[in-house]
Amino acid sequence: MSTRIWHEVVLTAEANKTACRHLLQHYDAGTLQEDLCFGLWTPSNGAGRETAIVTKIILPERKDRDLHGNASFSGKYLARATREALRSGQGLTFMHSHPSNGWQEMSVPDIRAERDRIAYTAGATGFPLVGMTVGTDGHWSARVWIDDTRHSSLKVRVVEKSRLSVWLQPSVEERDRTKQRRTVESWGEDKQRIIEAIRVGVVGLGSVGSIVAEGLARIGVRDLVLIDHDVVEKHNLDRLLNAGIKDIGRPKTDVAEAAVRRGASAKKIEILNIRRKIQDTMAWAAARDCDILMCCVDTPVARDVLNRIALRDGIPVVDGGVEIRTAPSTGNMSAARWKVHIVNPYNQCLRCNGQYSSSDIILELDGSLDNPTYINGHEAGTRRGENVFNASLAAASEALNMAIRMVIADAWWPMHAGIERNLVTGRTKIRHGSCCESCTISQECWTGDSAPMLPYLEAENSRINWLSKLVRRLGASFHAQRRWQHGS
Repeated sequence: MSTRIWHEVVLTAEANKTACRHLLQHYDAGTLQEDLCFGLWTPSNGAGRETAIVTKIILPERKDRDLHGNASFSGKYLARATREALRSGQGLTFMHSHPSNGWQEMSVPDIRAERDRIAYTAGATGFPLVGMTVGTDGHWSARVWIDDTRHSSLKVRVVEKSRLSVWLQPSVEERDRTKQRRTVESWGEDKQRIIEAIRVGVVGLGSVGSIVAEGLARIGVRDLVLIDHDVVEKHNLDRLLNAGIKDIGRPKTDVAEAAVRRGASAKKIEILNIRRKIQDTMAWAAARDCDILMCCVDTPVARDVLNRIALRDGIPVVDGGVEIRTAPSTGNMSAARWKVHIVNPYNQCLRCNGQYSSSDIILELDGSLDNPTYINGHEAGTRRGENVFNASLAAASEALNMAIRMVIADAWWPMHAGIERNLVTGRTKIRHGSCCESCTISQECWTGDSAPMLPYLEAENSRINWLSKLVRRLGASFHAQRRWQHGS
């Protein structure tokens, strides 16, 4: 795994709305007047990316700031914001506006204010200061101050129900669009640059995941993480894209990587090939470095891991799957449907929408789901694995559309969290839903590193019994508090 460290910022939809409404109020009224405010953030660290999740905005009270074209804050306001950060166990962010569009650079007074006046005080929280600037078009830029050194954020993201806004640093890189002409003509250069800048993880490189991975590369995604521990078997060949007889025994990620490199439309593509389960600590950390995760798995534990990442870290997970039923008397198809949904802090979690249950996790961890004797004795409670390539292709297409829709959607596009199509009836359903009131996973939204470590995460090749480990750790109250690493 790479030891490169980089910084990014993600805002909740609520924090973004509150901050922009306050910071841009004067520009919206036709006055060239900057403004400022403070906020709180929580760390979310992956294998290389250190993300600040901005969860709350602390708006100024009377006499907290002075507006004079520029804007300045009082010591009282800084002290109040710092106390609130200490009480909540979070870091401090300072936000201000600039009277121009796009990614904002810092002036000398901006640097002095953040580095010399705020960063030292913010250090009392145990976290570095995160500085943010918003332009008149709502475009964010950000940086992190570590040891008086400014580290620019590569991206700023805003997560909504079915939209992912991504704000990028300006780039002078020249693009060769020869292989992407029709793609770029479909949604424009600006959207294509966002697609090129996001990191997408594909978890599960089977019948659906192999199609998704190649589709992403052909669309122009240049940064892919492929995660799967499995190898190609003979019974996969009727559904596994790009796999043939000679690939039997090869890791599925290797087959997918070779196909992605052949089919990529971008001149340069980076692929991180992780031949491990998502519940392996290395794969889990790499997944937390992604901007979007494509869930193409069918096991309860893997889905639970991705469910937690989606809600805790605010990384949208696009989950897709196929369900086919056959008539016992004839063996003919009696029902077939595929559905795709977005999982994030604003949508129904995977457990609440019935993709797995807590008991499913226990059965997988204690080995029951791999025990033929157990399965044969509990046919009514198991999900069978019937599938066919055309259904996998349809599910993969829906998942690709859902993922790309998130980043190319304009503000007027209707928001929806999922779709279901039925081959037999020909019906299409737009899916909506929220977690039930008793859902404990939804209580973990935006907690990042402050959430308890998942008890079944384990390094590869460990022979510790999963169920014993789960039982021991369920009662533990420790939190995974990774030290905020220094460097950029």
